[in-house]
Amino acid sequence: MTSGSTVTAKIETWTRDSFELLDYDATDITKTTIKTKSSCYMIRADSTPKFIENPFTEEFSKLKFLARIQAFDNHFSISPVTSINEKPLERDQYEKLWLVVKSLKSKTGASGYFLGEGDVLRIGRCKFRVKELKNTAVSGNENFSLCDMLSGGEEESEELPNSETTRSFILPCRICLSEVFSPENPLISPCKCGGTMKYIHLKCLQQCLMSKLTTKSSDCVLSFSWKKLGCDLCKKTYPYKLILQGRTIDLLDIPKPPGQYIILEALCKDKTSQKGLHVIHMANKNCVKVGRAQDCELRITDISVSRNHAKINYIGGNFYLEDSGSKFGTLIQIKRPVLFEENKDVKVQSGRSLINYSIKFPWTIIPSCFRNTSSLYDGTLSTRNLPILPFNTGIPLSISDPYKLLAYAGMPIKSNENYKLHKNLLYEHNELGANSSYEMEDNESVESAEEVEIANVDENAEAQCEETNRFEVTAFNS
Repeated sequence: MTSGSTVTAKIETWTRDSFELLDYDATDITKTTIKTKSSCYMIRADSTPKFIENPFTEEFSKLKFLARIQAFDNHFSISPVTSINEKPLERDQYEKLWLVVKSLKSKTGASGYFLGEGDVLRIGRCKFRVKELKNTAVSGNENFSLCDMLSGGEEESEELPNSETTRSFILPCRICLSEVFSPENPLISPCKCGGTMKYIHLKCLQQCLMSKLTTKSSDCVLSFSWKKLGCDLCKKTYPYKLILQGRTIDLLDIPKPPGQYIILEALCKDKTSQKGLHVIHMANKNCVKVGRAQDCELRITDISVSRNHAKINYIGGNFYLEDSGSKFGTLIQIKRPVLFEENKDVKVQSGRSLINYSIKFPWTIIPSCFRNTSSLYDGTLSTRNLPILPFNTGIPLSISDPYKLLAYAGMPIKSNENYKLHKNLLYEHNELGANSSYEMEDNESVESAEEVEIANVDENAEAQCEETNRFEVTAFNS
């Protein structure tokens, strides 16, 4: 499709990259400028990026896809390329698309990227996902310290279970050796163990797993790290979420502070790498420094991270990620189409190429107030019911599902009523949940939660078990 507008791409290509890192201080780079007025693909062949409309006109196996440019009604959008004609590409045939935070400036006075739940950010070569954030301030917490949550200063007294709801099972909990359970604290079978080791109380399992976490705390950051969370007997790895009779329960009961906070989840390549969560409390300060230096509130001890790499700012009730002039940059992964806006450049990194996109609309003598233009949020700018929206508006770039993006943007959903807007939507998209600390590729999928067996008192089974035990005792005495 051809548009009256023109997209200009100024490309800087490094001769090589390491761990997808670009040294912004390097001078050995190749600069090119290309333009397009129609829908096309940006590819790299023989180390030279260029636009092509039909990828099948060249030797397809040697192409490296960097981005897809779509034209419609004098507008353009950019999106990552993971499939051609609905056929998935091999992982070595395309590059991931990353938004460069260093280039972002906001009209509201806040510089940086507007963070949303589910965003995947890269600091050096370390990747994190915004697992949860809360931007509601709570008064009276000026003297609150994150250390209080670990020392027990904020612990609430546990209520005794109601005698009317408690029941007894024939097998005890493997930790506390109690047969009594309640709907709030059921006996579950989360692993492959059998016999008397089959069942364990939910709260006993949560306390056992929390004791395996390594904890570091400062005035405003509480970090948890672990190597593996699994059964010590059968060696099964536990998921992060369990389904108990239709309820979804977090297996890791991470304490959350009052007031505004953001939780970052460290992503890793495989199951053997170190995993972690960082709880950042923003009640006492509006800026948290991220980097390798000793004075950084969130320390990341990786050689690719600068001493003062980035900042997380709390401005106007929102969280912004700002780059502090780092060597290898701060990036946000793009998974959905992003709209080009006039007088607002989009700088992205794709592989070892840094690309600055800009759009120029056709000249007209008609004043802008009389033009018949579509609103950016009315759903008319869309492809296959997937709305194409600007970036840096609080809508995460990591949402790639059309219905979830429609629900997040508050637009009407024409089909698939399961994706109605609700509070838990953001925890479900982008595979947050079971084993979400593992860095998933675009075409991979993972179960969000695992359903486990719950001990249920069956009168017939209990009577049969008592009769079997009585028979065994009689046989033993005889």
